[in-house]
Amino acid sequence: MKTSPAVPVPEPARRRHVWIALAALYLDTELPDDELRSIAVTIADSGFSWDEVKQINYDEVAPALWPNLLSVAGEWASWDEEWLVGRLTAHYTGDQHRLLGSERLWRRQVDFYTADYLARIAAFLS
Repeated sequence: MKTSPAVPVPEPARRRHVWIALAALYLDTELPDDELRSIAVTIADSGFSWDEVKQINYDEVAPALWPNLLSVAGEWASWDEEWLVGRLTAHYTGDQHRLLGSERLWRRQVDFYTADYLARIAAFLS
């Protein structure tokens, strides 16, 4: 893992709360509605638009955390916040993430794991 970001993370304090909230989507456990509602509140309080939050998920959170969902012994309880922020900061590139050179393939991979949760969070934001 890289020790420092290749690109400075814009608004790291503001992103931190969104990163921590979205990271719950990558725990190997079922999230109840009260947890999803809490994530929605964090997102609403962040000032980021819903489209910006989805982009943060695709390009910042998912690349660092989605392997947890594929692990037989993945993290399921919670993330250590300092470890989490360090990992996301180290993985930050400022670019759109791709799978086999395709942003579309990457998004389909991420959506497979997170689309249901994101739809439920969006409903709480309405």
